Amino acid sequence: MTPAFRILGCLAALTVTAAPALAQEVTLKIADSLPADHIITRNTTNLFIETVKQELGDRIAFEHYPAQQLAKAKDMLAITQAGIADIGYIVPSYVSEKMPLGGVVELPGEIASSCEGSLAFAELVRPGGKLDTLEFRPNGVRVLYNVALSPYQAVFSKRAGVGSLGDIAGKKIRSNPGAMELSLQAIGGVPVRMTPPEIFDAMTKGTIDGALLPFTSTYSYGLDEIVGSATRGANFGTVGITYSISQKKWDSLPADMQDVLTRAGRAVTESACKAFDQAEGELADKLAAGGADVFTLSADDKTRLNNGFSSVADHWAKALDARGKKGSEILADFRAEVAALRKQGN
Repeated sequence: MTPAFRILGCLAALTVTAAPALAQEVTLKIADSLPADHIITRNTTNLFIETVKQELGDRIAFEHYPAQQLAKAKDMLAITQAGIADIGYIVPSYVSEKMPLGGVVELPGEIASSCEGSLAFAELVRPGGKLDTLEFRPNGVRVLYNVALSPYQAVFSKRAGVGSLGDIAGKKIRSNPGAMELSLQAIGGVPVRMTPPEIFDAMTKGTIDGALLPFTSTYSYGLDEIVGSATRGANFGTVGITYSISQKKWDSLPADMQDVLTRAGRAVTESACKAFDQAEGELADKLAAGGADVFTLSADDKTRLNNGFSSVADHWAKALDARGKKGSEILADFRAEVAALRKQGN
């Protein structure tokens, strides 16, 4: 081989070696159990992807697997840990055996809005926060963005015939595990565990009489078609949702990319909660206009509800304390974060 050909050969080899640096650096797989057009997806994941892509361009790509394509909601932590998904829809109450303290955000009567819940929860689950230290990091995941939905209402099928708080006694009602079950039991309801995608069929068949959900989820899962009545202005708790990346995947990312993902995640948490709170009131009116009996609790019923809920948080905390978990400590921290937000006017 002549010297000229040797030089050309070396240049060709260098070109092949350098090519990947110009191509996409990272592809992140996001998995959740939500319908692709769910209000959570529209206001969090879609916005997160768009924001990150604006900054990083072709350096990063996302593959989104909605609607339980990779796993059911209760298995999202497991597939994120296993690397099947890089970012998973991890809801502490769905994996309460591994993240029991994360249920603090779901306690009834503790928050007045999505933004109170989302921002207070964010302080606990952020890297270095107490829930990050106690539950997320030990499970090998790191929160990118989180939300707590607006306070849950009780929605009922037409056949259930519920028109007041007193009618709830003995009714089978879907709830999240943990704190929300306690809130139902406090007023005589019978909690039934199932994930949101299962509710429509269960209510249609009469397996359950109703469900605890915000109105945003009532519409996202098509339940508005079968709801006959619903509470308005009640507060049965909420759900704390995180989209968390596996720590192993996070550690493999360049520092500047980590910075973009962190900033985008915080922006999404702040903007999404405002969108949820605005939509909640609008959808309550829409449900009523569609023929459902959307009833406001009487003063006596509100007192009864609040009295029933007053002991739920303490019971939840003490039960965790008895298991060697820091239930009372986390409850006090969460309440302090909510109080600080109220003082700031958020």
